[in-house]
Formats: sequence, structure tokens, C-alpha cells
Amino acid sequence: MVGSESPKFKLVQGGKGGFDDGGPEDPMLEQRVGRLEEKVERIEAILSRLEPKISEILLVGAKQSDVIKLQGDMAEVKGRLTGIEGRFSGLDYRINSLPTVWTMLGIVFTTWALGSGILIFAMNYLRK
Repeated sequence: MVGSESPKFKLVQGGKGGFDDGGPEDPMLEQRVGRLEEKVERIEAILSRLEPKISEILLVGAKQSDVIKLQGDMAEVKGRLTGIEGRFSGLDYRINSLPTVWTMLGIVFTTWALGSGILIFAMNYLRK
């Protein structure tokens, strides 16, 4: 329907047009625009107060996601440490079963003493 006029609009002389009741000269227009301007000012004031809070919420949300990621990483590290701790507990028993320096020195001196005794005994026995 190109070229046909919409029933909601009417052509007014002088290039002025509007809706079916009234037009731009509608006396209620100024009051309605005034109310809209007041509402827009209130909305702007609310938005200006909310903007820093929204930014703060976004930062806190980012921090919380970092904390959640760190908690996951810590759980993984804890699992690894538990495995390592199990390995070290077995190593502890092995280390405790190793002879100490004093034990080793006692074994060496005992061996020398026994060896010397056997050698002396053998030499005396063979002379006779």
C-alpha cells in the first residue's frame, strides 16, 4: 500500500501533522513533556547513584571467581600433597630401618676384633 495514507495520521496544512486528537498544538503536550522530563531526571539520578555500585558488584564478582579458582587449585595441591605424604610415610620406615653410624662402627670394630682373634688363634695353632 505504497502511497496510501495511514488512518492514524492526518495531513495538516503547513506541514504539521499529528495523531487523530489534536496535534502538536495539543494543550496537554507541555504538561506531558514536563512530566516526562521530571521522570527522566529521576531516572538519571538513580542511574548515577547505581553506576558505582554496579562497578563494585562487577569487581566483587571477579574477585569471587578468582577465589573459586584458587580454591579449586588448592584442592588439587592438597590432593597431590596427600599422595606425597603417603610416599614419605613409607620412606620414614625405610630410613628408620637403616643402621646408624654407631651401629656401623660397632659392626666394623667387632669384625676387626673377630678377624684379629681368628688370625691370632690360627697363627698360634699352626706353630704347634
